[in-house]
Amino acid sequence: MQRLRRAFAHPVAKLARDRRGAVAMTIALALVPLTVASGLAVDAGRYLVARSKLAQAADAAALAAGTERDPQAIERTVERILDANFSEGFLGVQIDSVEVQQDADTGRITLVTRAEMPTVVMGLAHIDTLNIETRTVVVRESAPLEVAMVLDVTGSMHCCGKIQALKSSAKDLIDILFGTEEVSDDLRIGVVPFNARVNIGNDRRSWLTSAERKKSPWKGCVESRSTATRLTDAPPSVERFVRSESLADSGTPKGGKKGKKKKKKKKKKKIVWLPPCPPRLLPLTDTKAEAKAMINKLGASGTTRIDMGIRWGWRVLSRRWEGLWGEPERQPFEDVVTALIVMTDGQNVASSYDEVSASQADANVRTLCDRVKQEGILVYTITFQAPQKADALMQSCATSPAHYFRSPTAADLREAFRTIAGELSALRIAE
Repeated sequence: MQRLRRAFAHPVAKLARDRRGAVAMTIALALVPLTVASGLAVDAGRYLVARSKLAQAADAAALAAGTERDPQAIERTVERILDANFSEGFLGVQIDSVEVQQDADTGRITLVTRAEMPTVVMGLAHIDTLNIETRTVVVRESAPLEVAMVLDVTGSMHCCGKIQALKSSAKDLIDILFGTEEVSDDLRIGVVPFNARVNIGNDRRSWLTSAERKKSPWKGCVESRSTATRLTDAPPSVERFVRSESLADSGTPKGGKKGKKKKKKKKKKKIVWLPPCPPRLLPLTDTKAEAKAMINKLGASGTTRIDMGIRWGWRVLSRRWEGLWGEPERQPFEDVVTALIVMTDGQNVASSYDEVSASQADANVRTLCDRVKQEGILVYTITFQAPQKADALMQSCATSPAHYFRSPTAADLREAFRTIAGELSALRIAE
């Protein structure tokens, strides 16, 4: 019996000492958590990619929605931008809900998106889906903004409801930029109506030459200055102006009283017809009601000199004229976003009272636009049912092709002003 025990004891002890099977068993036991861990890594990576993509799309949607004022338009915009930036079925993700919260008082928009992503490996651990949620909040940037609207009020705008379409569109822009504010701390808007001339206001006689100040009456329109300063923002202290009435001062009316005696005939001076003087421009204002009241005053008469409008729009914005207009206090130049919006329905023409030809007026526009852009001023241009030549000129004037808007209809005109207002609102992501 003892021999038998010794015979069996040796192989059992050997088997007990043999650890080769234990290694395999250990690996087998560790395989399950390793598989789950690798699944976590794979699905976690997919989750991060999907959430980042959805968050970017939600940010874009919220920013675009922030330019809208109509609550229903906000929701439509969110849906459209989300669809455009987050492809349906990306990594199997399905968006379950999109919640848009609007605060009318602050203009704050909160966008919450919720979605589900199916797992690839984590299903082994009975985790079939992962929930994804993003939250984006946008508010209006408080960066100061100064805008001058240079608006065509020539006779052609009298036709077919065009001047009314302009008024509605311009007031939309004012409403969007001011938002709920009636008086703003960081927004200034000016309005410069133009036809062949611009009305700077007949109470600014100190800007006229000494000889011109004594003459009357004066409606407020002035002529171009000398070649050196006519296409610049040089203030009156550099060179003063001649009132438009002086064009006719040198002429004499046709006819006259007949005397009984023959008198030596004097050579009659050439009659110069005066351009209609448009409504007086509005310098930069911080008050919504004042800007909208100015728009309501707009009428339509006269011929087109786009270059006249641009040069005075520039002078309204120019820091070299700061304080001369009696405008509210302005923010430091380096902190302000400045924009010039030029709208016209026609092309430059040359009349008897113009000092340049139509082609020279076009050249003036190009020079002025280049100089304004060099000053760091954004230039937006809009044509409204304008001839092709005007479209080309105004497109070249704009800061970029994206800053030019062609408007064949009144609806297009309104959309152009609303789009510009949205861009100038300068939204930022708060959360």
